[in-house]
Amino acid sequence: MRLAIASSALAACAAAISFASGADRADQKAPGAEVGPAIFVPTAPARTLPKASDLAIAASRLPGGARHALGELTAAERQKLEAPDRRGKDGARTKRPAVKIGISRSLAEPVGFAELPAGVPAGDSRIFAGGLLERTADGSLAWTSSFSSTGAGGLRLHLSRARLPLGSRVYVYGGAGEIQGPYDFSSGTRPEGFWTNTIFSDAIAIEVRVPGKASPAELAKATLLVGAVVHLEHPSFAPSSSPKADAVLRPRSDACFVDRSCVTTAEFPNVDQATRSIGQLTFEDGGSHYLCTGGLLNTTEGSSVPYLLTANHCFSTQASATSLEAYWQYRTATCNGPYPPEGQFPRTLGSTLLATGAAPGSSDYTFVQLSQPPPDDSVMLGWTTADVSTADGLVLYRLSYANGNPMVFTREQITSHPTPDVCSDAPQSTFLYEKDIQGGTAGGSSGSPLYLEDLRVVGQEYGACGTNEDDCDAVNNSAVDGAFASTFPALRQWLQPDDPGPCVTNPTTLCLSDARFRVTASYATSQGASGMGMGQPLTGDSGYFWFFSADNIELVVKVLNACGQTTPRFWVFAGGLTNVGVTLIVEDTQTGASQTYINAIGNPFQPLQDTNAFPCP
Repeated sequence: MRLAIASSALAACAAAISFASGADRADQKAPGAEVGPAIFVPTAPARTLPKASDLAIAASRLPGGARHALGELTAAERQKLEAPDRRGKDGARTKRPAVKIGISRSLAEPVGFAELPAGVPAGDSRIFAGGLLERTADGSLAWTSSFSSTGAGGLRLHLSRARLPLGSRVYVYGGAGEIQGPYDFSSGTRPEGFWTNTIFSDAIAIEVRVPGKASPAELAKATLLVGAVVHLEHPSFAPSSSPKADAVLRPRSDACFVDRSCVTTAEFPNVDQATRSIGQLTFEDGGSHYLCTGGLLNTTEGSSVPYLLTANHCFSTQASATSLEAYWQYRTATCNGPYPPEGQFPRTLGSTLLATGAAPGSSDYTFVQLSQPPPDDSVMLGWTTADVSTADGLVLYRLSYANGNPMVFTREQITSHPTPDVCSDAPQSTFLYEKDIQGGTAGGSSGSPLYLEDLRVVGQEYGACGTNEDDCDAVNNSAVDGAFASTFPALRQWLQPDDPGPCVTNPTTLCLSDARFRVTASYATSQGASGMGMGQPLTGDSGYFWFFSADNIELVVKVLNACGQTTPRFWVFAGGLTNVGVTLIVEDTQTGASQTYINAIGNPFQPLQDTNAFPCP
């Protein structure tokens, strides 16, 4: 039997983009919920890319006291880097490992400052706090420090803490002219700190620019501490410039892999659109750095929010989500052509963890909102909640970053009776089983969306179930994906905001007044930063949100049942300790009614006492 799903929701976006669709769907029953793919619609101006003229570029003239050479990896560090991903390993081989691409090298002492001196004269240049401090021609203060790690193909810096005067800018750059930033730390950093973008070099410089108008009081509080250097070294992602011993042969075959650039529209009609939806994800977890795959998802109300789906066994914490650096459309220029440098491709930095669930109790998903918009031509994948787990012979597609290499293509078929068997940690009620019929996947493919020909997602890769470790043995192994039908209830409030379902508490959502009311808060600053507030419940009726740091409460809210009062209503009270822009949304999950309360950027948040918010019962 071949299952085909009606694509009624796809018609809504047909005017914006034309997608080829599979045939023979007219006689099939429509799923409970679905949406088609669409082009991403950014809601903010494109980020201005940094230029060398924006910086002092002092790295080449730094004295010894501003240079920090970590040397070669120690034997223990080398062993850690080369060890495979064993996180959560419990004896089952179902999960695909993430590809390990680097490790963090902690500094013996943080490099940076907890204050900056006032009264630095024009033209002055001095060693200060492990860097070179200068008063530049435009009156600003520039502090520059550099770090190197022998054998690295790329470096990132982990800032354990940073808070700088308004208008300050921070950049990282390398000797080949690569510049990333600027970063704004006027509101500080999250509790887990901040990871910079990657500079593909074995040396990285950081430059802090503080405006000349910063007051002595502001300078006295200026803080920036580099606590670790991330050493990235991987044959395709960040190849080392240093000679190494012959690589150990991989235990799995990749002879079946199909380079994305070899795939034509005759084989997969929507391959070009699919290419613009898939990100190569790099992130930190427990001091090591890994690589997986993820895909952008559309919503029933449009495609202006950059939501991304990947696997829980890739990452599942806010610290990893903060460290996330995603590369877009990374592929070879020609069929089986040379691997291009990663740094040539667009990337985004950072994300907010919205929901995550681990197997076997759930379908192994992680869902985040990116902190920066993906490229303007990105495609947000559609999705369907149809149960396809027993749709024997249904043809599905995926693009992924197997082994961390450029994008590869896989075509698969659902097997309703998996062979040789179903793995115990991936029950068929929650997971999909497929056989590869073209191409294959490997470590690094974890989290890659699995979709119908018309780009509606039905799952995300969990791993493989079978008798051996050969990625190309489709006879004795099955590919395994978390079923999107099982994942969807946890993502519903974001993907189907017009019908979000019951309230489910998660890192960005409070469920108040007997969990009837869903409460979320988002913020925006005058410097262009934005994101979701992180919620913390206090009582059944109340809770608070923080935006930038867990120890910095920004907004307190409560929803009270006043149905026994003379004028029976539900009341909404809120108090803010902030002057950033705030959008507070309170939704009644029983009636679908909602109230939105907005505080404009720059205005102190005024006490909110809405005693007419929602009707009873």
